[in-house]
Amino acid sequence: MTALVIGGGFAGIAAAWALSRRGREVELVWRGAGASSSYPGALDRVEWGALPDARPLSADAEAFLSALGCFAAPGSMPARLATPAGVIRTARCRDRALFDLEPWRGRSIDVVDLGRPGWDAAALARAWSESGWARQTHTVFRAIPVAPPDADSVRWLPDLELAARADDPAWTESLARALAAAGNGESPLLIGPWLGLMPASFERLRAGLRRPIGETLSEPGGAAGHRFETARDALLERAAIPVRLGHVESVVRRSGRYEVLGRAEPEAPLASMAADVEVVLLALGGVAGGGIRFLAGPGPEGRSFSLSLQAPVVLRLGGREVSIQSGALGADLQQLGMDALLDVGISVDENMLARSPDLYAVGDVVADRPRCALEAIDSGLGAARAACRSRAPSMSP
Repeated sequence: MTALVIGGGFAGIAAAWALSRRGREVELVWRGAGASSSYPGALDRVEWGALPDARPLSADAEAFLSALGCFAAPGSMPARLATPAGVIRTARCRDRALFDLEPWRGRSIDVVDLGRPGWDAAALARAWSESGWARQTHTVFRAIPVAPPDADSVRWLPDLELAARADDPAWTESLARALAAAGNGESPLLIGPWLGLMPASFERLRAGLRRPIGETLSEPGGAAGHRFETARDALLERAAIPVRLGHVESVVRRSGRYEVLGRAEPEAPLASMAADVEVVLLALGGVAGGGIRFLAGPGPEGRSFSLSLQAPVVLRLGGREVSIQSGALGADLQQLGMDALLDVGISVDENMLARSPDLYAVGDVVADRPRCALEAIDSGLGAARAACRSRAPSMSP
């Protein structure tokens, strides 16, 4: 079986990994970073404001996260994480550089203050201390000053550049010495998303520090997303899954197979990117990831929502096919509701199969499913299993 996965986020990588693991020939194509690269470091099945989701992960999902290598092993209970906005929230799984507060309930946790504008350690410590969880568990946060190496430069570096400093072993060693002496030298340390863009950097710092430490969640496009991209690229290389960079414009079915047309560069001529493909998996992302276009313009093809490529699929919103024409000012979200931006997507069956044979949709591009990382991973793994079952050679009697 030959398969092409379009999209390099959580859903697409999970599908490609699962297909390769089952011995199928698979190739990936994508055009750039999507919503997965902007995730904050938390993985969930449901929106984090809902009731905690304590369901165990499937064996496939655990194996996939382990293969990526940048996530902490999921426990029996959700992790509890701090956001850089002063909120404490739960998450079913997490980037292993993030600090899980739950094991330290009832303790004093030191908030690292590097003197950076935009990171008010004292105000964050007060906000976290006044949260419902902290009050219930008698957990206290307190700001402590830390003088990092090259303090004047560190004060003004953008978050990503500061995180990149932690990928330098010599700089990390100096930072570890400063952190070890901070406060009472024993309490766990909570720091901003600055502990490296490489998954191994945090482990190196923690080994040198010998004191519990971890990050808050990242802002969109922050360190956690970069660590996912690094782990993703390493996984694809280990699995020998070929990747092609380009913009796919259409998926066409001919004589029981698919041909994928696109452009390697925006100004390049339209050309065949893959031909004679048996299975195609669309992991394009939703509105936020660019897989679904919003306000496509007036005219016969100017729907309020449309797929970013041509394919024999059906877009649905609220249980019906999307056929709403954009007016002069575009789609009327006052009538549709803001949730339309999350709910619109490709209609699929329970196996993630779209309207056309051997054409699957996974992740945020699917209609009426939670826009959450674990949900995306589960859909990618499920589609890969279904594709392998449907293409398994029949047994002769």
